Amino acid sequence: MRKVIFIGNWKTYKTSISEVDEWCRGILQFSPNFKQEHEFVICPSYIHLPGAAVAVPTNIMLGAQGCSANPPGPHTGEITAAQLATLGVKYCVIGHVEKRAMGETDEQINREIKACQAAGITPIVCFGETLIEYDNDKTRVVIERQMRDCLLGVRNVQDIILCYMPIWSIGTGFYTTGEYSNIIADFMRKTAAKLTGNPMSANCTIVFGGQITHTNAKEYMECPEIDGVMFAIAALDPKDYSEIAQTEFTTKKLLRVEHDMPKEKKGLFGK
Repeated sequence: MRKVIFIGNWKTYKTSISEVDEWCRGILQFSPNFKQEHEFVICPSYIHLPGAAVAVPTNIMLGAQGCSANPPGPHTGEITAAQLATLGVKYCVIGHVEKRAMGETDEQINREIKACQAAGITPIVCFGETLIEYDNDKTRVVIERQMRDCLLGVRNVQDIILCYMPIWSIGTGFYTTGEYSNIIADFMRKTAAKLTGNPMSANCTIVFGGQITHTNAKEYMECPEIDGVMFAIAALDPKDYSEIAQTEFTTKKLLRVEHDMPKEKKGLFGK
């Protein structure tokens, strides 16, 4: 079975330590009911990570909303992966569409992934297309290019979380269907195996991130190729977070082995 994971991204909606404490107290009435075989993550702002680290229940892990690609050193204003690791951060969102909109490149994302892995943090790497690219049926072309450049030289892709996050569905009110997202997740698995030359890369964890609510989470969790969801607004309230975290689904997230990789692709990555 592949990992099942629920990721709440607070972005910068919470502004005070008291709000963080209130959330952590509120989630205590729900978290004992979370399934032990699943994983649960919250991603506060940098300044709220220390407070969350001591207040959050032990079955909810800490994630960061990004990190510097640089190692510790003369990098004013940066937050390194090594620094995040000292706070107990286990996951880090990389390449979110809002960061890409601010100019973050695939080359930067590639370096950030490697920095996280070096610090023992699991990257949650986001990929997605614009509305124009979607309308012109370029989704697969865009995602394959992003995966090729972002994952270049990255070892053990099966240890990374990939997130399909269509740009056109973030904060717009537009939604993909579960069926369509499942098709793209399947494509991402096959692409990971093809690019790395490693059949086990098809077993990477893939989540969907795009306007997830407690009313539509089940649609995506029932998809066989989608292992979890990343959500923002619904993560801000403990009750809403818990409703998504306890989404019931029947689809098993099975391990896969890809046999149709072109031979010329073998050994391309992880050198």
